[in-house]
Amino acid sequence: MENVSVPRMLCEELQQMIEKDEKVVIIDTRATASYKDDHIKGAINIYLNPGGDPFERQMTYMALPADKALIIYCDCVDESDSLIVAREIKDARYDINDIKVLELGINRWKDLGYPTEKSEF
Repeated sequence: MENVSVPRMLCEELQQMIEKDEKVVIIDTRATASYKDDHIKGAINIYLNPGGDPFERQMTYMALPADKALIIYCDCVDESDSLIVAREIKDARYDINDIKVLELGINRWKDLGYPTEKSEF
């Protein structure tokens, strides 16, 4: 899915934001099992389930804070899932302007040796 209106962010930029303790919400779009195995520290899971209820995702989008940057990632080589979620959030929440997709997603993040964590629940 080509979407030039959603800017990309390098993993190095996100790591700097985390180190500076900047206000940011990190969103992992992968399946819950993958998220539980490992995800960027502090990320929340909003699974892009094509067969799932889009209304449920929309309700989640409405709960996202409008005063923080949203950084969205997946494990797709073309960031396709992240772009879909970014577009859905933009459509649902016109008041959130700072939405970016993590370039090359969690795969690049791990290649750079940046920290991940597991979830117990």
